[in-house]
Amino acid sequence: MTPSARLAAAVEILGQIDDALAHRGAAADVLIKRYFQKRRYAGSKDRAAIIDLVYGVLRRRGEYGWRLMSAGLPITPLMLALMHLRMDGPLAADLFEGTYAPEAPSDDAISRFDRAVGLENPPLAARLNVPQWLSDRLEARYGDDVTAQIDALSGRAPTDLRVNTLKTSREDALAALADAGIKAEPTPYSPVGIRLEKNSQIKGLELFSKGLVEVQDEASQIAVQLCGAAPKAQVLELCAGAGGKTLALGAQMNNSGQIYALDTDKRRLDELKIRTDRARQTNLQIHRLTSGEDKRADQLYRFLGQMDLVIVDAPCSGSGTWRRNPELRWRLDEDALAEAVAIQRALLREAMTLAGPNGRIAYMTCSILQEENENVIDHALSESEDWELADYHRKLEDLGLVHLPESVSSAPEMLQMTPLQHGTDGFFLALLQKVPD
Repeated sequence: MTPSARLAAAVEILGQIDDALAHRGAAADVLIKRYFQKRRYAGSKDRAAIIDLVYGVLRRRGEYGWRLMSAGLPITPLMLALMHLRMDGPLAADLFEGTYAPEAPSDDAISRFDRAVGLENPPLAARLNVPQWLSDRLEARYGDDVTAQIDALSGRAPTDLRVNTLKTSREDALAALADAGIKAEPTPYSPVGIRLEKNSQIKGLELFSKGLVEVQDEASQIAVQLCGAAPKAQVLELCAGAGGKTLALGAQMNNSGQIYALDTDKRRLDELKIRTDRARQTNLQIHRLTSGEDKRADQLYRFLGQMDLVIVDAPCSGSGTWRRNPELRWRLDEDALAEAVAIQRALLREAMTLAGPNGRIAYMTCSILQEENENVIDHALSESEDWELADYHRKLEDLGLVHLPESVSSAPEMLQMTPLQHGTDGFFLALLQKVPD
């Protein structure tokens, strides 16, 4: 593909993403996958260049929009793409040559691009690449560290693997990767994690197809370990999804006890079944919950007051995954956040009814927002005198995680991981326990 064809493709994808953002449509990675499925002629280098341009724009969309607007240029997918390219130097002539090439900018537009590049001191929302309302909340939450924290969420995320200790060891998995010519190293904190070198592909390897490793960010691995799921325990996961944490729990419990994986999404539970078979996990029961309140209550009745551990991996803004999904910065609005918080509160209340007399709850999100994390826990504890916060630090020594950097949470007993502090996705964990009689 020519440079102009690559630009045209990126602009088309950015337009589709804009439309999806306006109508709560498909995620950017889904749209990109669909785009290339219909264009098999695009080679791997072409796809990589187009995707780099698309994600480059998404990561700095707020800043580029401010630069364009300040220079009197329209904010369109084409202009955003050209702004991204112009930040690296003058726009090349071959971007505007060919059948489907965009019209070359006028001399006036070129002058305005030059001015846009030289602008300094963007407002905080543009600097953070988030909407104004979200910038205000992030500044209130992270104070002087806000720019560093959010900048760390603008980089590229590594690919982490979790070793399935039911089938192999980390040392053997690392050796198998080395034999396959893939550079990898142990994760800094998780004792069962492996971090791959950039752009490594493992899905064609026997190591992956036979379930010896699973793709899972180190933050999720750490959170599962801190849950303290013991062998022979009765564990219920309320929002199991495709089961990344479910599989980690099974390995941690050495395939003993029982894990009840519940979710409303049939497609994701079907994926969990495939992954479970691949991992040879045998201590798992998968149940699909209905969305109706009465039917859901009937389905959960058998579990009331029975569980040793209830895990609430709550649906959330996904703000901790902005490195992987930068368009989520623009998908979130105040109404959507309020809806998420209402669901999170309801799930935590539900979890409290399922735990047994000595039961515990692990509440987790892939969010960096206090509204979805500390505030949800504070609200739940204010409603119930039967529960209290359990300090996650108590588990660190038992798990060999004493070198884990301190939490960024506003409450020291809760764990907030961030790319800046921990090198992981943004991830939150709070552990609750029953108040002793």
